[in-house]
Amino acid sequence: MNEFNKQNRRICIVSDQLAGGGAERCSSLLSVFFERNNFKVHHVIVLDKIEYKFAGEILNLGKLKNKRNDFLNKLKRFYVLKKFFSHNKFDFIIDTRAKNHSLREFFISKCIFTSPLIQIIHSYMLNLYFPKNVFLAKNIYSHCYKIITVSEGIKNKTAIDYKYSNVETIYNPVDFEYINKQLLESILSTPYEYILAVGNMESMVKQFDKLIDCYSKSDLVNKNIKLIILGEGILRSTLEQKVEEMNLESFVIFKGKISNPFPYYKNALFTVLSSKNEGFPYALIESLACSTPVISFDCLSGPKEIIKDKKNGLLVEDQNEDKLIEAIDLFANDKTLYNYCKRNALQSVAHFDLELIGKRWLELMKIKVE
Repeated sequence: MNEFNKQNRRICIVSDQLAGGGAERCSSLLSVFFERNNFKVHHVIVLDKIEYKFAGEILNLGKLKNKRNDFLNKLKRFYVLKKFFSHNKFDFIIDTRAKNHSLREFFISKCIFTSPLIQIIHSYMLNLYFPKNVFLAKNIYSHCYKIITVSEGIKNKTAIDYKYSNVETIYNPVDFEYINKQLLESILSTPYEYILAVGNMESMVKQFDKLIDCYSKSDLVNKNIKLIILGEGILRSTLEQKVEEMNLESFVIFKGKISNPFPYYKNALFTVLSSKNEGFPYALIESLACSTPVISFDCLSGPKEIIKDKKNGLLVEDQNEDKLIEAIDLFANDKTLYNYCKRNALQSVAHFDLELIGKRWLELMKIKVE
């Protein structure tokens, strides 16, 4: 593809929703960057959920979904989608969705997405994006302009499992300007010290149960340092029951879903990630962006590409709960190490700045970078 200027370029970002997790946050941030750089931006979302600030126009297919979600209703949404892409010629389509219906995705990729397609893989769990059948997967993505992964770990697994050659890593961006604004607009004051964990409670991937166990065995309880957990989901009541059974109600505090989590990051001693697996966890980079060091399992994938052990945080042997307890205690007791990591935190994620990551996207699209 020849180089072209940024004037009147048209781009469409396809997402499950604009709320919830890192993939959706990435979609919203990229739309802001593209609009700043003279793109005409469109979004297509599957579910009627919007929480994040975004730029551009939106086709909300979720508003067309009825309670039955019957065949005729699905057919109507397909018709609307096909008509939308027939009437709007885009320079690129960026698809961020997880995919769980291979034949449907084959049809969409071949018959609806007629512009150059960039597929983003946001999770190490490749089965969320690719059919198990390698032949079918290769056919679905055969015309992709590029497959983008959000970590080198995902890139390597994609190349090995599916033998793709057009795979490249571009990390999730961070909008430091927005974070600083959010910190100025809301000042958090708590009468106690705390550590922080952030994530949804819709599945066991974040493993808050393990974190609670490790916290209970650490020195933090005796030091009266609390554990605050931000997030919501169907498992919250189970986790709250666990805390009650352990008599930790006054130590483990569930704050639910917070629209502005940045003051919580800023005022935490440190943030802990106890996930089974990740893609490229925003909880770590947003905590560091607030000058708060982090502790994480070295899970697949992302943490080892964010954390420089004993420089901006502590990287713990994957799923080793004893080592996680040791790391928590180390940060609580070794103030020299802790303060060193805290001083390094912000600068350690400077290369994830939205403007820098956005330029990587422009280079990928062969758009002249000014």
